[in-house]
Amino acid sequence: MSFALLEKQVQSLPQELQANIEMYALFVINQFKKTSAKKSKKRTATEILNSLSGIIPSSENISIKDIREERLQKRYEL
Repeated sequence: MSFALLEKQVQSLPQELQANIEMYALFVINQFKKTSAKKSKKRTATEILNSLSGIIPSSENISIKDIREERLQKRYEL
């Protein structure tokens, strides 16, 4: 449903109900802002990638392709 169509349908409702819908929408927006602000702890890109892929940090420059090849080798060695 498009926003314009939704807006028309809401405008056809009684004023009290329109106000309730507006208050609920504002509540949802504020809750989203509060939760996203709490989750915005900044980490370095390396930390994020390491946590997602399970890579052990090392001083060597390792590409994603190298990691994939290593994991495939380990998988097929078994």
